[in-house]
Amino acid sequence: MSEYANDAARLRAFIDRADREEIAAVQSDLLRIALQKPDPAGRVAALDGVQAALSDTIRPDQMSPLSQAFYVAVLSMIERTKDAVSKTPA
Repeated sequence: MSEYANDAARLRAFIDRADREEIAAVQSDLLRIALQKPDPAGRVAALDGVQAALSDTIRPDQMSPLSQAFYVAVLSMIERTKDAVSKTPA
């Protein structure tokens, strides 16, 4: 089990529910994961780890269309968060 398996499982639960009311909670989780690391490179690496762990458990072809759309939104949020925290001073 990877270091980020629990975080990926939490994101997976959000994706499975596909409740747009939970988008803020997803972003909050992503920021929490990133900001646990003291430097920009570590923050990006943490989000990369979560994204990889999430990708290991997701099978879009077995998901509802709404969950697929939510998954794409979460991936986009991960990328935007990586971009933002990579520029944040340590």
